[in-house]
Amino acid sequence: MSAVLVSRDGPVLTVTIDRPERRNAMTYGAWDELGAAFQEAAASDARVVVVTGTGGAFCSGGDLDGGDRAAHPHAQLAAVARTCQALVALPQPTIAQVDGLAAGAGFGLALACDFVVASTRSRFGTMFLARGLSPDFATSWLLPRLVGLRMATRLCLLPEIFDAARARELGLLEDVVVAEELPGSVAALAGLLAAGPPIATRLTKQLLRDSFARGVAESLAAETTAQAVNRLSADAQEGIAAFLERRPARFEGR
Repeated sequence: MSAVLVSRDGPVLTVTIDRPERRNAMTYGAWDELGAAFQEAAASDARVVVVTGTGGAFCSGGDLDGGDRAAHPHAQLAAVARTCQALVALPQPTIAQVDGLAAGAGFGLALACDFVVASTRSRFGTMFLARGLSPDFATSWLLPRLVGLRMATRLCLLPEIFDAARARELGLLEDVVVAEELPGSVAALAGLLAAGPPIATRLTKQLLRDSFARGVAESLAAETTAQAVNRLSADAQEGIAAFLERRPARFEGR
């Protein structure tokens, strides 16, 4: 059976981890399946990608009793890295819809999304060291950039499970809502993102992601190129016209 479900509602594509009997813990085969779903999303005309899980959990990380350890550990973990790279490379805005546990690589999976909206019953934690392991799914790259080096060190070296309120205090979440309101809250955010100009949205996301590897001069050059592309688009003409005519813009991705 498939460990990953993909559905589409207009401009919003949802990728759902479906291993509720394991709290959505992932075998290496499941990671590859998830990565393939992200690659398909990248090639689609969807404007927003939502990542979530079934059965009252987001993703509890790697399945430590998954039974797929025939390959060398480095080859196994390459599946995790491929999936993370596919997610980070998505041109569309991504939203993690977290209800329940997001731990280990599942925590990294949430952090790798552009937005995180969680229910009040959600719980988070790195938990790698508690299993005798070190971080993966880019957690060691993402956490210092989100919370600073000192707090990232604490979260990784003193692994503990913390609630959604604490995650929001740390700046890891956009919003915390009761579980019953979570789908609607995510849908509202996805709708706002989907209504934006797709070309400018994708270019903006790329500029922000690449900024960590660039100096000011390189960033200015990249901004100039991106802005030139935008100014030649039909969406920019529509956005400017809508501003001058004092009406909502209708962006078509052209």
